[in-house]
Amino acid sequence: MKKINLDFVRLIASICIVAIHIYPFNNISELLDYQITRVFFRQCVPIFLMITGYFLIPKILKDKQKLKDYLKKISIIYLFAIFLYLPLNIYKGDFLNINLLTIFKSIFLNGTFYHLWYFPALIIGIITIYFLLKKFSKKTCLVIVLIGYLIGLFGDSYYGLLQNVFIFNKFYEFIFQIFSYTRNIFYTPIFLFIGYCCYQKKTNLSFRKNLLFYLIFLLILEIEGYLLYYFNIPRHSSMYLSLPIGSYLLFQLLLNLPKTSSKKMRSIGTLIYIFHPLVIVLVRLLGKIFNLEKIIVLNNFFNYIVVVIISLIISIVVNKIIERIYLWKKNLS
Repeated sequence: MKKINLDFVRLIASICIVAIHIYPFNNISELLDYQITRVFFRQCVPIFLMITGYFLIPKILKDKQKLKDYLKKISIIYLFAIFLYLPLNIYKGDFLNINLLTIFKSIFLNGTFYHLWYFPALIIGIITIYFLLKKFSKKTCLVIVLIGYLIGLFGDSYYGLLQNVFIFNKFYEFIFQIFSYTRNIFYTPIFLFIGYCCYQKKTNLSFRKNLLFYLIFLLILEIEGYLLYYFNIPRHSSMYLSLPIGSYLLFQLLLNLPKTSSKKMRSIGTLIYIFHPLVIVLVRLLGKIFNLEKIIVLNNFFNYIVVVIISLIISIVVNKIIERIYLWKKNLS
């Protein structure tokens, strides 16, 4: 089976994720920014995970070595990111009053910088789905990942509903002693599983019906996000009740894209995700040096545009260097 061209989608998703950390529409309206970045763009990480589930899970179920190879690859990327952000960790004072347990949780569970949660969560999610599918039927796996997602949901966007209920409060307090957010453990499995299910069986819906249902669930997602925001219920805003179904319908639409692939776009998308927080700091520094803070820092939208452009340039250059190193090693061998 040829790879479906989801690499461009992955690249666009990376650019949208940058917006989540900048609030680009906040100068226009705080609510508008929330509905776009905290609700609509929350579909981006599920896209990453569903693509991974679609292409990777079938392979690792047939060959355990592929699981080991992928985990090794992700671990190397994550290790690179850890060292990349060490100077910022030191500058922020993240290493003051730390112990071995804090270091362990930071590296293996929560990520050493705010966006790096994705890598340990991805590793945990892939291992979880691998062993679930090896041990249980697909239906049982679906029930398990759904229960996990619901547990995560009430520690995330729906936290305010149960935070004053004693037994739930103690339960989530215990979780938050280990993980910074419930997304770090309960978020990734369901979307990896959805990607795998899409690989096994595509929807019987026509494109038009699929699009209609997706737009309906997108509207539901936006309404859900608004109501949670209005009543100040979320502890965080990663997980929504309608997000898994909406993401599934969106992914089914994306599977209709041309069957080509671009390793370059895939790599650049990943690099944008890794580098953009560093670029955010760099742009703030440049704004101070060149007295452009009002334009490229305080104006959130222009700040977002500048960060995306610089992140894209850096990612293209770094990817080119990686390609050259790979060719050099290949020629040596």
